[in-house]
Amino acid sequence: MSSNIKFLIAGVAAAALLGGGIFWMNSTAPENEPADETEQAAEETVTEYIYGGVADDLVSVEVTNSVGGYTFRRVSKASGETPASYTIDGTENFTLDDSLVSNYAENASNLEQIILVDEKAADLSVFGLDNPAAQAVLTFDGDDAKKITLLLGNDTPSGDIYVKLKDSPAVYTASSSFIKTYEVEKEYFVSKTVLERPDEYPVIEKVEIERPDLEKPIVLEYSGENESGGTAATHVMTSPVKAYLDVSKSTDYTHGLYGLTADTVLSLSPSEEELKVAGIETPLCTVTMTVEGGKKYVLKTGIPYSGSDSEDSGYIGYFEGISALWKFSSYSVPWVTMKPEDITSSLVFGSYIYDLSSLEIKAAGKTDSFEFTGSDEESYKVKLNGKDFDTERYRSFYQAVIKAPAEEICTSDEGAGELKASFVLKYNNGNPDETIEFYETDGNMMLIKKDGVPCFRCHASFVNKSLLPNIAAVDGNDDFVTVW
Repeated sequence: MSSNIKFLIAGVAAAALLGGGIFWMNSTAPENEPADETEQAAEETVTEYIYGGVADDLVSVEVTNSVGGYTFRRVSKASGETPASYTIDGTENFTLDDSLVSNYAENASNLEQIILVDEKAADLSVFGLDNPAAQAVLTFDGDDAKKITLLLGNDTPSGDIYVKLKDSPAVYTASSSFIKTYEVEKEYFVSKTVLERPDEYPVIEKVEIERPDLEKPIVLEYSGENESGGTAATHVMTSPVKAYLDVSKSTDYTHGLYGLTADTVLSLSPSEEELKVAGIETPLCTVTMTVEGGKKYVLKTGIPYSGSDSEDSGYIGYFEGISALWKFSSYSVPWVTMKPEDITSSLVFGSYIYDLSSLEIKAAGKTDSFEFTGSDEESYKVKLNGKDFDTERYRSFYQAVIKAPAEEICTSDEGAGELKASFVLKYNNGNPDETIEFYETDGNMMLIKKDGVPCFRCHASFVNKSLLPNIAAVDGNDDFVTVW
């Protein structure tokens, strides 16, 4: 079990999770530290090494520390122009972070001393070396085959670290830049990219967001290029309401699983107990993305964790198909707190003028039936109630109609009163026919239904001062009202 999850189970989740698998030792300067370290460092003119070796001959580094440690191991030796390859034991089923692994052997194969602190240290506790923070056993083969055991002690006031070889009494300081990796666990080396961003996105057919706080899931479905109500979004919302999406706000939600990156890998191959403690069995949010061909990707987010001065708050997550627990910053998993109105467009009518084959409007006891032919400006023709109608006047009328604002999302028809206007739209582009209705409600708002389902509310002033007057005047000569 990962040390992070152990801490979580013990009731100190924040400390473990914010550690992210890395436990940095806090220390103070030893009381008998030589007062002239700086002077000694300045006098050094020749590079001295605590130990040396050849990177290609490094067979393994076995690390033990307070968080479990790991074993870095050579898989194949270098041959010609082919470099050696390496792995971390226990991560064979995971993708490693190449930037962390590729230079590991070079960095580990020799260690430069900064200062020789004490050639024969009598009291190792002064340097934290009586109970080392970590131990690294390095094994080399080749012409200079050997095994070296390095002990890591406290941090120095200058940010370096006290070290010694196990079989030598001498204590040194060394740069912590690489050897601090001897204080981490194997999860540290796993790539934090959960799902690679493809060079070319497949069609994302559906994204479904399920949460306990939602009465209905939020469902975003592919509607085809340029068929999303003039919003440029390739998807529409089909639950909890039927709505167009604002492409400037919705892309992170429809495509965000691609390129998903964690802050930290918390645990590999987590047990049922770990999944339960992390909240994955009863997730706060489940995101299911279905792409062309039916392949599904599922992200579950569990318990939240608090941020700090240097870190954002976030959630523990589990991505099906990769047996790991991850730590995600809140901005990486926006589905957890999103609301439908965060990504919807303000458009009620979203069809292009050339997408319709007919439009029937009923209001104030009057019915008007429009029929359309043609697919571009030159060929487009309009008939109203069976008679030719001025194309430009219809354009002006429709432009006024589509200003209908989806001001609030509304999923209840409670309080709905008289039907004030209805529109039946029939499409010529394969889209399903659509009915949009405006109902009077209490107060100064109107309820808008799509296909009989409550979706939005808008101010009554739009209906009373613009929509209804424009419907009444459609076959006249007056200018249409566009301000209300």
